[in-house]
Amino acid sequence: MNQHNSNIRVGIDIRKYFDYGIGTYLQNLIAGFQQIGGMELIYFASNEVSSSVHGNLQGSIIQNNSPKYSIQELLSLSSSAHNQNLDLYHAPHYTLPLMLNMPSVVTIHDIIHLRMKEYFSLPQRMYARWMIGHACRNSSAIIVVSEFTKQELICEYRVPERKIHVVYNGVHESFFTVCSDPEKSAFKRKYGITKPYFLYTGSVKPHKNVHVLLKAFARVLRDRSIQLVMTGEKSALNADLLRHIKDYRIHDSLIETGRITEEELRTAYQSAEAVVLPSFYEGFGLSMIEAMASGVPAIGARTSSITEIVGDAGLLFDPNDDDELARHLISVMDDRPMRDTLFLKGKERAAQFTWNECAVKTLKVYEEVLK
Repeated sequence: MNQHNSNIRVGIDIRKYFDYGIGTYLQNLIAGFQQIGGMELIYFASNEVSSSVHGNLQGSIIQNNSPKYSIQELLSLSSSAHNQNLDLYHAPHYTLPLMLNMPSVVTIHDIIHLRMKEYFSLPQRMYARWMIGHACRNSSAIIVVSEFTKQELICEYRVPERKIHVVYNGVHESFFTVCSDPEKSAFKRKYGITKPYFLYTGSVKPHKNVHVLLKAFARVLRDRSIQLVMTGEKSALNADLLRHIKDYRIHDSLIETGRITEEELRTAYQSAEAVVLPSFYEGFGLSMIEAMASGVPAIGARTSSITEIVGDAGLLFDPNDDDELARHLISVMDDRPMRDTLFLKGKERAAQFTWNECAVKTLKVYEEVLK
């Protein structure tokens, strides 16, 4: 960073600091910034977030308790930003405040509301369409987390290509650290895992297509002694899933841990037979990279950004084909040589995605905008 602009004041909205997905992005991006230095960070946070992060973040925290996805946030954040004399404002999600009269960068992770219309109400879809359009038109630069999302924005909003910067998410280096056997045993004991298992981690929103995993798992369960472990949101949040669990009679072989700690998550990955991401739509698909870093086969749906992120280092399947997924599940258990190949390719692939590089490239976007 040049000496003369070593003190650029950057404001970042961190009200989603503990959310899935965007929370992970914020936590790791900011940690990367703190290692690089060269800027003064001003965080806009709710009381809840600020009391949790207080003392862990370098920079000042400005309280902003406006509800997410409200008109209030769009106005109050821009007024807070102006009060702080920022050089640049970064919205980590498509909700770019209105009437910002300063350079701004927005990160758009996906345009799922426009692509998976059946899963969102009309007001949600209208809000997203309008807000993403506003962000595309009024930001100085757009960061996207995959080539896939870049093409989506060009196609849907006619954004000039030069305005969009692909900056991949990273994988936390701790995923590469091998867990000890006692750690694995303790984890399994705590959650009642007694058999080899497949892992799904994340939300149970309809577009995540967890149903196809349950169906494939039920097939494999017929002649295998295995379990399915789900971490993150519980199936109780999705009535259809609850029905499928009952219909497929897999209740006794399904373990739902709920939200777990980072350490437990790493152990969960490393103790699994494979990690599955059956989503119809992903802007990035972080669990695939985390699985590869952990040395475990990554099995992803052949859709959206997942194919781009997995490359040839994992297995892909048609998200509507539970039979193809079931075959992959069986092959990772039975085919040792293939497992070894995936282990090596996965480690190599995951090493290309670092949060440090994400932070460095994001800072480059800031500098380009401020030129």
